[in-house]
Amino acid sequence: MRRIEYKDYLDKVYGCWIGKGVAGTIGAPYEGAKELMDLEYDPSIIENMLPNDDLDLQVLWLSVLEEKGVRFTSDDLADAFLNRCKYGPGEYAYFKKNYTRGIHPPVSGSFNNRYYCEGMGCPIRSEIWGCIAPGNPALAAELAAKDGVLDHKWESVYAEQFLSALEAAAFFESDLDKLIDIGLAQIPVGSKASLLIRDVWGWCKASSDWRYVRSQILRKYGHPDCTNMPQNIGITLLGLYYGGMDIIETSMVALNCGFDTDCTCSTAGAIIGLIQGADYLEQKYGFGDPGFKLGVDAPRRSDRNLHLAEDTCAMGLHFAEHLNKEVEIVNAPPAPKIALQPIPSVSISVEYDGIPAIGIGETSGVKIVFENTTDSDITGKASLSIPKGWVCDRETSITIPARGKSHWNVAISVPVDIGVLNEANHLEATFSVDGIEPITYRFGLTGASVWTVFGPFWQNTVDMPPLEIKESFYSHIPGDGKDNYADNVRQYHLNTTVDPKREYMTMEEVTGKSATGDAAKEGALVNCYEDFISVNDVIGWQGPCAVYMVRRMVSPEDRAVCVQVGHTDAYQLWINGKLISERDNVDWWTLENAHIHGFRLNKGVNEIVVKLIRRGAKADFSITFTKSGPCAEQYWDFASENPLIRVAEQAG
Repeated sequence: MRRIEYKDYLDKVYGCWIGKGVAGTIGAPYEGAKELMDLEYDPSIIENMLPNDDLDLQVLWLSVLEEKGVRFTSDDLADAFLNRCKYGPGEYAYFKKNYTRGIHPPVSGSFNNRYYCEGMGCPIRSEIWGCIAPGNPALAAELAAKDGVLDHKWESVYAEQFLSALEAAAFFESDLDKLIDIGLAQIPVGSKASLLIRDVWGWCKASSDWRYVRSQILRKYGHPDCTNMPQNIGITLLGLYYGGMDIIETSMVALNCGFDTDCTCSTAGAIIGLIQGADYLEQKYGFGDPGFKLGVDAPRRSDRNLHLAEDTCAMGLHFAEHLNKEVEIVNAPPAPKIALQPIPSVSISVEYDGIPAIGIGETSGVKIVFENTTDSDITGKASLSIPKGWVCDRETSITIPARGKSHWNVAISVPVDIGVLNEANHLEATFSVDGIEPITYRFGLTGASVWTVFGPFWQNTVDMPPLEIKESFYSHIPGDGKDNYADNVRQYHLNTTVDPKREYMTMEEVTGKSATGDAAKEGALVNCYEDFISVNDVIGWQGPCAVYMVRRMVSPEDRAVCVQVGHTDAYQLWINGKLISERDNVDWWTLENAHIHGFRLNKGVNEIVVKLIRRGAKADFSITFTKSGPCAEQYWDFASENPLIRVAEQAG
């Protein structure tokens, strides 16, 4: 068991929070600038601390720990995140959307979160776990994972675990080489995060030029999203290496690399502050206690870093008393008396067979897991409540062995003749034993957005006139010279083309108001489980083409929304007969290539029509609706009318 004097423990935690705030404030004004910069430090930049989500959520987690203690769960953090953090950029928005629909961690961080799942949103929350688990890197990494899976998956979670483990070790170790190795020991060897860290540290040691190392990081791990994790963790390490343990120099090196500058600076600053302690920072830089500002609903007794550090250390004492047996904090005040959360005799959880989503006419498998924490077998009745119109086995008898688990595999179906499929569908599993209050667990199955797809529509690369019998088409293929003619012949044989400006279907045909007599113009139902849609997934034709898609989306109320469109190729988007957005360019898909502010959706059915063009190997598209604009929370409570029912009604 390692020992640390409480005054030294407090000094290091105090230094960590000062370093986090000071360095984060240096980087905050330039967040998102991806250019290589050449800025020089100006002391006036830290005269007033800026609010930063890097600290916000950690202070929020502290308030959860003060209430729940060592037995806190990911769901405890999730409840606070949903209800007490009012902003929702990137992965935060997708966590909130998933969790509100009943998708619990760890799935809440991975489902329908393609663009931001490897973001910096959770690595920036590492310090709280290292600070409450001093000297215990394994525990810090374990706690960090409970946090990271809320809104991320795998690699970003590994990055948070790495940093938390490093920071836990930094209470007893100051050598960066050793700290890097300690952090790496807590994450999978073959993970991208592990390879990145080893690469960057090796590049730093092999070069005297941090700008050269920056270019190596971007060449191998770069991403256009300024908040993507790998490049920013690389920049954080680069700053630590070339900053020479000087917090100002470290911050300026990280800042001048660009990208997620508030995160890279604040994380590096927190590590240096933790290693050196608040007394050293005051003696060398004269920071004093610069205080902090919050953007979440997590009131503290003051805005002083010292008080925040004392409260953090109090939680470290609580964890040392009940969980962290690797360290003894000596000459410390009494640990806070936090009532331990009771361990239920039976707990329920859910595992999805694939993604947590279901479409019209489909069956989805769910494994309901029952865990017994007592020393005796428990037999009872398991039951499941489901949305109206859905079908499954509703109850069964379950025996859970002592200190063991049992599971109930349930096949849940949405009939093909259901009228409306909600995006948010809450189910409730219950375990009942005579004489004991029933135990319940609420979870969700996301209802797919249901589209009618038309197509494919395409043209030959040569407009061929009607041919007569025995007439060769070769004579109609143009070509100036042998090579150009050969190009055109082979393009005609091997390729197709599509014209983004051509109307392949009239709006009357698309919305089912006129007969077609053409199979491509007879729509097929497609269930889309995420906001992301790939043309490759909704049509079998493999070449360049156009498709039309129609969704009759039900809104529970009239609402003004910001429509956010992501695309890789040309598209046109109509809502309720109005063309509201179109692009003819090829782009890198993000969730926010285009914004349409202040669009009004009607209560009830809103008809969405989109024409998608695929000119290359793929074409990806997405559409989301937020409450105000970029970085705002998304609406989660829409529904889809069943197009099969509507077609049948029209035919009738």
